[in-house]
Formats: sequence, C-alpha cells, structure tokens
Amino acid sequence: MYYEGRGVSQDYVEAVGWYRLAADQGLADAQLRLGVMYYQGRGVPQDDVEAVRLYRLAADQGVARAQGNLGAMYGTGEGVPQDYVEAHMWTNLAAAQSSGEDRDQLVKSRDLIAAKMTAEQVAEAQRRAREWDAAHPRDP
Repeated sequence: MYYEGRGVSQDYVEAVGWYRLAADQGLADAQLRLGVMYYQGRGVPQDDVEAVRLYRLAADQGVARAQGNLGAMYGTGEGVPQDYVEAHMWTNLAAAQSSGEDRDQLVKSRDLIAAKMTAEQVAEAQRRAREWDAAHPRDP
C-alpha cells in the first residue's frame, strides 16, 4: 500500500520497512519486492549486491520473477560477477514456469544469453537447471 500510495501517502521508506519485516520472516514475495527496492534505489540506497542476495532468497523458493531478475543480474554482472551459465540457468527456470508475454520475454532473454555461450556452457546451464528443479519440487 505504501509502495503504490493506495489508501496512504506513497512512501518508499515505509514500504521498505514493511517489506523487510516480511522478508526477514522468509516470505518470498517480500524478498523479491525488497530486492526490487534495492535495485531501483527506492526507499534505500541503490545496492545491486543486496538486490542479488534478496532475489536469490526468493528465487530459491521458486519465484519466477526473482529467478528472471537474478538471471538478468548474472547476465549483466550487476551485483555479481558476470556469469552466462548462471544467467541462462536462472532465466530458463523462470521461463519454464511463466506463461504468455512473460514467458516469451524470458525465452528471448535466455536465447540472447545462449548466443554468447559455447555449446558446452549451454549444456552446463541446462544441467544445473534440471538439478535445481529436481531439488526444489513445486506443489501440484
């Protein structure tokens, strides 16, 4: 509500406080949203490293948007060393559970990353994605 200014005055600092309370309790959506706040520098100083940390917490819980954001960060080297294998893996995982335009955009991003990789690197990224998926079963 504070982020969007719905029913209250828009206040990014207040939004960050509430997101942090929920994120500290392990709520994946709050971890994603707090990561976005750090990435954009809204209500907190801009911090790519903290954004990556928070995206990873949410991504490990299977949040597709966090996985896509994490893949983008690895692809550009923001907050982490640039790593196309990790970028491809996370983007591929996000695409696999997305639909419509979101899926189309993620597939396009994944394919752009793959164009910068060797066949061996793509195979490694796919192997890592399969292993991650097997270790993190989704609810039916």
